[in-house]
Amino acid sequence: NAMKQTEQFDVVVVGAGNAAMCAAFAAQDGGARVLVLEAAPEAECGGNSAFTGGATRFAFKNVEELAEVLDLSDEEKRDVDFGRYTEAEFLEDMGRCTQYRCDPDLTEIFVRESRQTMAWMKSKGIRFEAMYGRQVHKVDGKFKFFAGLVCAFWGAGAGLVKGLHETAARLKIPVRYETPVTGLVRRNGRVCGVRVLSASGEEAEIGAGAVVLACGGFESNAEMRA
Repeated sequence: NAMKQTEQFDVVVVGAGNAAMCAAFAAQDGGARVLVLEAAPEAECGGNSAFTGGATRFAFKNVEELAEVLDLSDEEKRDVDFGRYTEAEFLEDMGRCTQYRCDPDLTEIFVRESRQTMAWMKSKGIRFEAMYGRQVHKVDGKFKFFAGLVCAFWGAGAGLVKGLHETAARLKIPVRYETPVTGLVRRNGRVCGVRVLSASGEEAEIGAGAVVLACGGFESNAEMRA
């Protein structure tokens, strides 16, 4: 039963958390016309990202590389021991924490591109802060970070989501709330759009050159969680 196709976009992103909004920004960087669809009302948007404590890891060898992401004063650069968190250490931690069940190729890409991804998010207006409250002890009167975990999103998950949506508004990327996606539209073996349910309860199709599903994982499925 062919529904009326109301609109056409280059990329449709399903969800409006951190992964979704970053996908939307990256697609626009590539020249695409993007639409973001979110099932929740605006007041509850952000999915799991809104509840994160905000700590985030990336590989850095020295304070100069750290400063690509964190805004550090000269005083902090001089007086705080941020340590380092090498790619090798990051890979080792990923292996240990997952009992080596993480995909080796994807994990390597994740680790190798971690810092430049954070720096790219910063260039989009997302703010970071040093985690003095959580990851620091004093050694000989000097702050010393431990475990390679130095950085968090400013204002934790709520601050991250606010920043992402302010950026989307500035970049004029439309985000439609209370618009759940009910299915994918397939023609000749490929996905070419999504089915959505509007607030009035009508179903419609939105055409897309590509669809990014960033609408949460198993955590939204009670059975899988159990």
